[in-house]
Amino acid sequence: MVVLDDMGFGSLGCYGSEIDTPTMDALAADGVQFTNFHATALCSPTRACLLTGRNQHAVGMAYLSHVDDGYPGYRGRITHRAATLAEMLREVGYNTLAVGKWHLAPMDQTTAAGPYDQWPLGRGFERYCGFLEALTDHYFPELYRDNSLVPPPDARPDDYHLTTDLIDQSIAYVRDQTSVTPDKPFFLYLAFGATHCPFQAPEEFVAKYRGRYDVGWDVIRQQRYRRQLEEGIIPPGTKLPPANDGVPAWSELEPEAQQLYAKFQEVYAGFLDHTDHELGRLLGYLNSIGRMDDTVVVLLSDNGASQEGGPHGMLDTTSYENGRFPSLAENLARIEEVDGRTAHLNYPLGWAQAANTPLKRYKQNTHAGGIRTSMIMRLTGADAPRGVRRDRFHHVTDVVPTILEVVGVEAPTVHHGLPQLPIDGISMCRTIHQPDAPATSRTQYFETDGHRAIWRDGWKAVAWHRRGSDCDEDRWELYHLAEDFSEADDLAEQLPDKLAELVDAWWAEAERNQVLPLDDRGFAERATVNIAPGSPRNRSRFVYHRGMAHVGTGAAPLVAGHPFEIRTSIDRREGIGNGVLLTHGSVNSGYCLLVRDDRLEFDYNHYGTHHRFRSPQPLPPDRSEVAVRVEPSGEGTAASVVLLVDGDVVAKGRLKETFEHFVAFQGLDVGADRYSPTRLPDGRGTFAFSGDFDRIVVELLDGPPGRGHQTID
Repeated sequence: MVVLDDMGFGSLGCYGSEIDTPTMDALAADGVQFTNFHATALCSPTRACLLTGRNQHAVGMAYLSHVDDGYPGYRGRITHRAATLAEMLREVGYNTLAVGKWHLAPMDQTTAAGPYDQWPLGRGFERYCGFLEALTDHYFPELYRDNSLVPPPDARPDDYHLTTDLIDQSIAYVRDQTSVTPDKPFFLYLAFGATHCPFQAPEEFVAKYRGRYDVGWDVIRQQRYRRQLEEGIIPPGTKLPPANDGVPAWSELEPEAQQLYAKFQEVYAGFLDHTDHELGRLLGYLNSIGRMDDTVVVLLSDNGASQEGGPHGMLDTTSYENGRFPSLAENLARIEEVDGRTAHLNYPLGWAQAANTPLKRYKQNTHAGGIRTSMIMRLTGADAPRGVRRDRFHHVTDVVPTILEVVGVEAPTVHHGLPQLPIDGISMCRTIHQPDAPATSRTQYFETDGHRAIWRDGWKAVAWHRRGSDCDEDRWELYHLAEDFSEADDLAEQLPDKLAELVDAWWAEAERNQVLPLDDRGFAERATVNIAPGSPRNRSRFVYHRGMAHVGTGAAPLVAGHPFEIRTSIDRREGIGNGVLLTHGSVNSGYCLLVRDDRLEFDYNHYGTHHRFRSPQPLPPDRSEVAVRVEPSGEGTAASVVLLVDGDVVAKGRLKETFEHFVAFQGLDVGADRYSPTRLPDGRGTFAFSGDFDRIVVELLDGPPGRGHQTID
């Protein structure tokens, strides 16, 4: 099972794209390509549906695994009343292997303290190697093996890339399993970081696409649309809707803007191309050991292309979470960093729109651009269809019942003593083998961030929601998808009775699936307000001991939006002692307290702009108490910064802006900067502190951050 991330419907070659994806195209040519397959509009919910066969809210994963709103549908974890496919298959003799992105464990539980029941090994997988967060740096990934953090090397080879590493791990797991138990079946769940931001790809893959996107997003969108029509990917007569709101015509842009925007898409294309290349290594290995002939391959994207790059693109993964979009001038000043390695990229809206060709809107939205995704299934056996397309509606919950039917396993009604929720999905086998048979009547709801939709027998009602507004004021649209693939013709005014019927059905499905109450708050706000009483984040004082394991950002102190102090006692052993004391973040954003050139320094990395505060005099050559204090100062998010040595102020200054809600997707380290460097780069390596200290304290000066909530089970 191969999961791609944030990849729009029209991004693969076999779905009309000009990007080179020969491996995935070959899977479609040797299997079944679905053109009416739907996921949810976000990462964690789709993965919950994909692995359980149940609806997202029904299992407790309405939103992201960072967030526990306290309501049954919004717990940020999958109830154990919904066994995963891995749990089902392991019970009948499969080896179960997971590699790559997980994003299904509550993020404040992804530390050495656990609990581990929502980690991959707690949900049916016997082996795991990958990352637990929503995203990671592909050159400096935060990796876990089984239930343990993989210590990062002091230095990585220049040609290291996470995608290559994930394929190496997949091959190793299958090789070991096949060597010892060649007659035993396996389930490999491979979830790439690609093509979620940050877009990062080896230089040779990016170089392939230099100049290819100078024609602009409008031309690329038109070319993909025409190719989709010519090759029968979309029905004859499908309209290409007008541009989404906020996407300007390419011809109206200034040349320097066109140059900048094209570079983002060059990197994205190289990123997807490289992923396809690496997947080819895995499938080639399966073929070389004789296992490809009896291996079912499922490949899909978890949602549509991301709108989180904003109008001009992003060079970090933090700005969007704080509601900040860089200006064109800011990005032009950093154009040389749009290279696939230096910065953490996400492309502008225009390229996301082209990625979703011919569909409207994006990831997070319940219009087709957010939820209709690529899906390919390669089956085994002499009667398996080869090189065919299927256009019947299917939902991501349908994958589990399909696999169970193919391998001859029934979903348990009781698992480990717990009665199980019914499977919501419908097997796709009838669609695959009997495409002309009458379709089964069905209803499928969607909801993300207050955006809502419902599909029923070829009709769809959908409401786009503006965050913070009254949901009752949202306008519902109506589409007859059986005749309008791209949701181009809104029939709400012509057919009010049909619309009312579907809206009523949505409310009924919402009640049945625990969708209510609706919550449209953003990720950063929800993740930093609703903190459970037992969470490690729900404290005001954190004492970290030197030598401790890396702490993921979901369990790190919530300093964003709060006054805080970091302090420790260091011994520089006759003046020998430089290096990092504590750091949280990455090349994108974060903060770092360190000793450099014998001086105490605080580096506040604000979206790649470094604000450095240093003591003017060297530190004492023996023991000293050092600290930094950051407190609100003035309007907005401005703050004062004070450095202290032995209680005396040795330097002070002011930050015009600080992070309002969210610091970084990368976590916290004590004693060294082991991953993507937060501090201003001044050489390679982790810059481990060479002196002595035992512990370091981070204190929120205004008390615990969480307001807490009453949970409902």
